[in-house]
Amino acid sequence: MTFDELVAIMPAEIREVFPPHHWQLEKLWALDLKVEPVEVADLLWMFELPLWELDSERFKVTPNQVAETPMNFRAHYQRVMDADLERPINLVAYRGRLVVLDGVHRLLKAHFLRRRWIEATIATATQLQSCAP
Repeated sequence: MTFDELVAIMPAEIREVFPPHHWQLEKLWALDLKVEPVEVADLLWMFELPLWELDSERFKVTPNQVAETPMNFRAHYQRVMDADLERPINLVAYRGRLVVLDGVHRLLKAHFLRRRWIEATIATATQLQSCAP
């Protein structure tokens, strides 16, 4: 699926919060960004978004659904429980707030464990644009 095709099927609520740039995860990880603590509470708004797939269909499951009924979403719940909290999550500062680009399963695990902070890197929108394919 191309980036344009992905954006076309993306719910409006997701298109509104993510920068409209095509970027590669490996390039994001390769950026020389400082790891710093971010309050978990500042990112909980993302748990309302249908970020995850269900039965190979994208944008069908919210992290809150997994938290509320984990046995209905076993694969995502297992990913959450297996998530490595030693790895920082990757954020971008966009439209006045922090958006998780990589690490929502880790963030949900931190929330389950009632952690106040999670280690994160924070990219600017310009830095994210530098991660284009």
